[in-house]
Amino acid sequence: MAGGMLTKQADQLTARFLNDVNDAVSGGSIVSLPAGVTGPQASATQPGDRICLDDAAAFALSDTTVGTLKGGVYMYYGTLSTSVANPQIGCIGFFQAVDVGSTSTVPGNYRVTADVQPISSVPTYIAGIFINNITKGNFGWLQVAGLASVLFESALTAAAAGNVVTAKVGPTTSGSADVGVSVASPVTLAALLGVAVGLPVTSTISTVMLTRGNFCGRI
Repeated sequence: MAGGMLTKQADQLTARFLNDVNDAVSGGSIVSLPAGVTGPQASATQPGDRICLDDAAAFALSDTTVGTLKGGVYMYYGTLSTSVANPQIGCIGFFQAVDVGSTSTVPGNYRVTADVQPISSVPTYIAGIFINNITKGNFGWLQVAGLASVLFESALTAAAAGNVVTAKVGPTTSGSADVGVSVASPVTLAALLGVAVGLPVTSTISTVMLTRGNFCGRI
């Protein structure tokens, strides 16, 4: 695969395109060892695995009816089955505080929720950006670095190319982004996603250069 790999093991996609992956179980399937061979069963892909794609590889792995992926780093996560919000393309995936540092297999650092964490006015536990709609409780890929397609809020602070993009900070729950917010306060600085590439449009998925970069995966 062009663009290189950042995974602990060779990766096997469970769908033709990266933004179609919506696995009911981790890795999509369990690989069993041949009869007589001792050792644990393993899935081809595990939460925390990452892949690094250049633009050509990202395009080749794009279901363009869903969206066009761009060069960057993508990480495989489980999603929280009890979340209120549905994991949607362009929305932000968040870590739960209870999961951070957990030693259990799926939660650990590799489970995300579409619900704002820790609260809507402090949306700072950012894991990455959903690249497709994932069924709650299933597994899929989120983008954690590079040029990402991000859903913007219905009202933007100051829409302009190159302006700072943050998770929406406000009294209402949202997993979308704002642009042009001052990052002078600790909260808005911690909610930083990156910078707008081109003019962001309200309630629309637009391109963001992610500068936050989450790399806490399996290597």
